[in-house]
Amino acid sequence: MSGTPPEHEILIYIHVQDKLNQLDEGVPFPVEIDSTLSKALDAMSCIPFIQFPLISYYTTPHKCTLTLAGADAGTLGQPDIDIILQNSTPSSFGRGSENVMDPSYRSGQEIPAIKLEFGDTIGEVLAYPTDAVKVTMFPGRRIELKLYKLAVYEHGGHFDWHMDSTHSDGHHATLLVALNTSWKGGDLVLRRNDVETHVNLQPQSGDKKEPILQAVAFFTDTEHCVEPVTEGIRIILQYDIEVGEKEEHKQEYYDDEADIWLDRAQSDYSTRMEFQGAAQTTADKAAVEKVLDTIAELHKSGVGEVAFALQYLYRKASISAQYLKGSDAVLYNALLATGAFQVSLHPVVLTQVSVDDGESNERYAYRFGDDVGVDTSNGASLAKKKKITREFHVPKLSAIKQISARDYVEHTGNSAMEAEYRYFGGGMFVRPK
Repeated sequence: MSGTPPEHEILIYIHVQDKLNQLDEGVPFPVEIDSTLSKALDAMSCIPFIQFPLISYYTTPHKCTLTLAGADAGTLGQPDIDIILQNSTPSSFGRGSENVMDPSYRSGQEIPAIKLEFGDTIGEVLAYPTDAVKVTMFPGRRIELKLYKLAVYEHGGHFDWHMDSTHSDGHHATLLVALNTSWKGGDLVLRRNDVETHVNLQPQSGDKKEPILQAVAFFTDTEHCVEPVTEGIRIILQYDIEVGEKEEHKQEYYDDEADIWLDRAQSDYSTRMEFQGAAQTTADKAAVEKVLDTIAELHKSGVGEVAFALQYLYRKASISAQYLKGSDAVLYNALLATGAFQVSLHPVVLTQVSVDDGESNERYAYRFGDDVGVDTSNGASLAKKKKITREFHVPKLSAIKQISARDYVEHTGNSAMEAEYRYFGGGMFVRPK
């Protein structure tokens, strides 16, 4: 997107460049854009964040102590702003492979995790966020919160549109916890598929005298920005959410307790992005069943392998069941739970070739690691001659990113050059057992 630095590794995805010229060696999947399955996938998609109050049944989060480089910096509820400012340094951000300073793009200060220490109650304070994120964002997986830094935005502080850099293959979401300070402006704005949602992290008044601190978690491939602070100071703890192995106990692919929130959510994506409930990332049970039924019908109609683009971006090394998030995880678990499908996950490159008048517009998806039925002498043309028994569906809410573009050229010698565009994403591939 114009003006957005290529901060997230997937946005540039350098690793696929040396393989792009080898795509014709694989058997292509014809791409379906506006299909029954793509519509069903859009209907079950989950919004990419969850906002919640920082509550604890065992202690008061407000009283958890904070120490900076050995100095007492108050508590989460009454932070010592002077000590925090003395220990903070100007913030940089990732642009490609470099960290750069650009106050016009990001103006703020920060303190790295290594300088931060908390009181013994911090584990109890983070217990509720951990459970909330696990149930709604990474169903059936273990997660770990790793403190990354403390971010400070004074008057005029801001951060333009970006995605969070990932710090490991297991890093798939971010948790922000706002300390009890006063500020105006400085909204966190989340954006996905051009739908924007403002998140207010201001402390809220509770039944007691103590303020209720606010937190939000969102996937790392969610675009977001911090609007300029117009008054006061905004102080935020930032945690990396690391995803681990499966939980030992069996977990269903949807959560019955979350259904009460789903009654308030609409299938329209814009409305769901505006929905401020405690289970914003949980897929609707009936919508999941519709996707399963649609896939089964496609198999019955003769499509031997049904595939579709994932809703979220992942590192190439992390396109695996262990790291799936949101509706991707929900659907993967649901497909396996039926016992009727074989499911695999792969990086995918999609190609679109067209001429200037738009009459010829061919779309194909190529799966990395696809060595089944490949004729390397003429793979693509062989697939077109045969009856196609595979399809790749692209929902409107899928996460695919353009990695190369060649525009139409009217005259190149005696003929025109077709336009060709290529995109990267993750794909889920489903065969009947």
